[in-house]
Amino acid sequence: MRLLACVVGLALVLPAAVAAPARPAANLLVNGSFEDGPEDIGDFKSLDKGSDEIKGWKVTRGQIDLVAAFWTAAEGKRSIDLHGSPGYGGVEQSFKTKKGTRYKVELQLAATPGAGERGIWLEAAGERKKFEADSKDGTREKLAWTKITWEFTANGDQATLEIYTTEKGDSSQGPVIDDVTVSEK
Repeated sequence: MRLLACVVGLALVLPAAVAAPARPAANLLVNGSFEDGPEDIGDFKSLDKGSDEIKGWKVTRGQIDLVAAFWTAAEGKRSIDLHGSPGYGGVEQSFKTKKGTRYKVELQLAATPGAGERGIWLEAAGERKKFEADSKDGTREKLAWTKITWEFTANGDQATLEIYTTEKGDSSQGPVIDDVTVSEK
């Protein structure tokens, strides 16, 4: 009888113990690592305000550089320098939300090697937050990437996330972003 109770107990507990791990929340953004866009850009390609050449994203404020071979990205092969050649720029993307729901933004942030401190603003649903990065001992082969996390509450059925430079430092060595995700909290 005890053996039967043990077998039944194991049958009930075992599926819970071997259940698949929780899946990460789906990214509500398209092309968060900026891989889909213009072909054959060499080291980098400068994009002006209004450009939508990077799939899912629109350039805001001023010029940015879509960077490929010039340095190593945090994820994939491309990243964005928010100081163009030259210019103080940003990027934005709109996505569906549920009013009153919290959302989490995560991204990788670095500063152009040798540039010192640089900053970005994250803005969505009427909220914004400033983040800083320091180039430290980062090199073109290994930028000093830092994971940034920020949350906001949706105020409608759609939100636009804008990421833009704080315009600190010269206009050609800026903050660098990559691997941007937005998920429901």
